[in-house]
Amino acid sequence: MADLDLSTPLLSAMDLAEESNVSSAIDLAEESNVSAAFPLLVLEPPPDSDRSSYKVFSLPDQKLQDVPPLVSSKKVSLPTPQGWVLVLSSSGSSLEDAGTHLLNPKDGSIIELPTLNDDEVPLTCRCVLSNVVVAPGCSVLVFDHASPVMWFCRVGQDLRCSRHGYDIGCLDILGCPPTKRNFFHVAAVNGRFFFFQSNVDSLGTLDFQANDASEKPEARLGAIAVPRVEVPFGFTATYVLESCNDLFLVHIPFHGMCVDQPVELRVYRMDFSDPPAWRKTDCIGDRAFILGRSNFAASCSASGYGLKPNCVYWVNSLSEKNSDLHVLGLQDGSSEIVKQFDNVLGVEKPFWIVPVDA
Repeated sequence: MADLDLSTPLLSAMDLAEESNVSSAIDLAEESNVSAAFPLLVLEPPPDSDRSSYKVFSLPDQKLQDVPPLVSSKKVSLPTPQGWVLVLSSSGSSLEDAGTHLLNPKDGSIIELPTLNDDEVPLTCRCVLSNVVVAPGCSVLVFDHASPVMWFCRVGQDLRCSRHGYDIGCLDILGCPPTKRNFFHVAAVNGRFFFFQSNVDSLGTLDFQANDASEKPEARLGAIAVPRVEVPFGFTATYVLESCNDLFLVHIPFHGMCVDQPVELRVYRMDFSDPPAWRKTDCIGDRAFILGRSNFAASCSASGYGLKPNCVYWVNSLSEKNSDLHVLGLQDGSSEIVKQFDNVLGVEKPFWIVPVDA
């Protein structure tokens, strides 16, 4: 059966409501640093709370802590796999509070960007940067999980964020009208964006070109012929991410239709040599993969942040029962539930903030 892609109608009703509202979440204070040890799993407070503080689970410390809001409640934020948080001004922001920037949640430093308002960007969006180190020319890509549209700008170069539509084909399901496919699994390696589709024998590429800052960049889609990776029958949670300049694919299969408990962990590294192929691996060295809701996927040093090496930390935000935090071992196939978070009606599932330049 196809992998568990939240762009499919099968999960759109339940999971887009639970999985994709990343932009409504972060409130960790631009005027104060976060002292808790990263990576952090942030627990969304109840809607009727004063939001004067947030509960976060520090992965290195293995404990819950209270932290102040990161941004104003009148702003919208999107975490990135590179650790920076994209902060957008909301329609209710004052003039002095308006603007768009990247925020380092650890030290409060910011990098200004062209203005992009929250009324332009749906709640079903994610943000990915083209490079781990944010420098002039680094690309910022915001893409919608629910429709084929994206926004793009380059740090220190573009005068405005450009909006782009795209066409990567249609999703055909028996008995349903064709619907446009959209980006869901996107990662960046060495400044270039790649997107993964489980049902095709290729790896998609996305590049932007412009002659100067006043010109709207041209979005160019391409494809690299790559044999598809077979998945077992049933549902499979899929993630793509960059780690140490390599592109990885992670599959977490479940028993049939039940998404409460994973069966195993499968990790593949993209081999770009001729011919390109996904190579299964049981070793990512002194690294830990951090996986969570809305197919968020990041990598960080294990020893540098007090984590287990050669492991995947994964929050099962698909289950209706609980949002369990698992640690999955690549080499020994071990599986352990580190922490269990109750699903509360009206409260978003936990989401990750990872260290910058990890």
